[in-house]
Amino acid sequence: MTDRDTRALLAEALEFFNDHPRFSLRRNRDRDSYALASRIEAHLATWRKPAHPAIEAARIRWNTVGFLRVDDDERIVDVSTDGYWVRSWIHVNPETIGEIDDAMRTRYKAAVEALPDLMRTVFLENMRENLSYREIAARHALSIDEVESLLSLALFNIGATLDAD
Repeated sequence: MTDRDTRALLAEALEFFNDHPRFSLRRNRDRDSYALASRIEAHLATWRKPAHPAIEAARIRWNTVGFLRVDDDERIVDVSTDGYWVRSWIHVNPETIGEIDDAMRTRYKAAVEALPDLMRTVFLENMRENLSYREIAARHALSIDEVESLLSLALFNIGATLDAD
């Protein structure tokens, strides 16, 4: 639910409470709607005030990057001892969390399969089996530097293959 949707829902709840004064709360019959309505009203009032200047500064600072967004209707700022925190959204590519399409998955598998045998084995042991460099080195009678080099080359080759397609 977006902030805009949340505010609309709160406004609707506030309207309901105002239309039904002294509406008792289901879980605690001793409480009525007045306290809750006043909390909702106080929260909604923060959205009617002009935005804090830190929000516009954040928008200007980050408007050229493609991975961060400050919403147009943002009003919330958290004050800290050394400045202000402005809420924003960070863009995450689907690939980052393992969501890739079938074509990319096929290209990736082909790129891994195209690696030389030892390089592919070292790469898969590190990625799939989560073996440390030391464990891989011991398993294949390699130095840790050789393992690092093989992994680096594997990543480079996979990246180059995917970029070329």
